[in-house]
Amino acid sequence: MIACLSPADNNYDETLSTLRYANRAKNIQNKPRINEDPKDTMLREYQEEIKKLRQMLETNNVMGNTGMNIYTRHDRASFIMSHTSKYYLFPHICW
Repeated sequence: MIACLSPADNNYDETLSTLRYANRAKNIQNKPRINEDPKDTMLREYQEEIKKLRQMLETNNVMGNTGMNIYTRHDRASFIMSHTSKYYLFPHICW
């Protein structure tokens, strides 16, 4: 910001007012944030959770299934949903 000041005595009030305004403008702090639709945010979080769950399933399959192979696909999904907070709150959205 550029503040124009005058050294003349008759412009003292305007110079002082300009300096106060410049000081207030200097103290303004912006907080940038991503302009994202709440639905898009929720969708992105769900996709991250799905990725995390798939990694859990792959890790479980690599480690010898640990008894999970006796369950049907629906039972596995129910098991995973019961162990994750987001999908437990919104089960109608994920499957």
